[in-house]
Amino acid sequence: MSRPLLITAVALASYAALNLVASLAVALLWRSGALAWPPSPAVRARRLAWLRAVPALAAGILTALIAVPAFVRFEPYHESEPVGPALVALALAALAQLAASAWLAAATTIRTRTVARHWLRASEPLHVNPPAGVPAYTIDSPAPVVALVGVFAPTLVAARSVVATCSTDELVRIVAHERGHVQAHDNLKRWLMHCAPDALRWTPVHGEMAAAWHDAAEDAADDVATGGDAGARMDLAALLLKMARLTSPPSWPAATVSPFVERDGLERRVRRLLSANDSTGGRFSALGLASAAAAGLVMVAVAAADPATLERVYGVVEALVVFAR
Repeated sequence: MSRPLLITAVALASYAALNLVASLAVALLWRSGALAWPPSPAVRARRLAWLRAVPALAAGILTALIAVPAFVRFEPYHESEPVGPALVALALAALAQLAASAWLAAATTIRTRTVARHWLRASEPLHVNPPAGVPAYTIDSPAPVVALVGVFAPTLVAARSVVATCSTDELVRIVAHERGHVQAHDNLKRWLMHCAPDALRWTPVHGEMAAAWHDAAEDAADDVATGGDAGARMDLAALLLKMARLTSPPSWPAATVSPFVERDGLERRVRRLLSANDSTGGRFSALGLASAAAAGLVMVAVAAADPATLERVYGVVEALVVFAR
């Protein structure tokens, strides 16, 4: 194997191995029940999103800043070098992960744009306090659609049946909920989770974490819409039930859409809104999360700058290269 190809294989194999270890660690941590979630849905959603991103982020950072630099620095120069099957298998596994992620990302984006084009074909501007910078439209749809559609530039759409059935105050409440999704970039997070290039996404834990994040994101958007006011919470709960009674909600397989109401989780959302004991505290928890991430990056930077650490890492990588050769 030529040197450029060997370095590429080492990078891919390192990513696959580190990704597997990180995915296993996150899965065990999730299933252990040791995680203590804050009462604030917004903070809980952020933490879940970051935790779900750990396998891919950790593997990518450690590969780029430690594994590959260590190998390039200490590996003697050879025009060509034989490698073992373990390196090849791990490199192919990484390629498969990255290819599957790229395919899912492209397919989801295309399907989302297809849904958006279909909805917006005969649309009209909706002038009901739309989220800042987000276009809003009334659309023709047999189902009572109210949703944000799109990944990087989401569009708010509402079916004419919804606009005709709801009062202005109810429409304002709906738009306020969707504004919560816009502010939190929930469609982008949903898309990134769907196409995460890691081993975790092929396990049941991925679905469990995605569902937990979805619930937290919906609760956080409800809090944005109500502002913690008890009367507004009751009004929103009634509005959710009203919307659910109009007709069965549509489904958008593999499209990045944040609907206002879904049958799954409807009862949970209504009960939470009507609960007087619900807490929306924990606003300063994000500082602790940022501090932990910064500390991790500092540790990686220190390790990348230490020749002794890099040499030990090289020994591990070289053992992988020659394993069963």
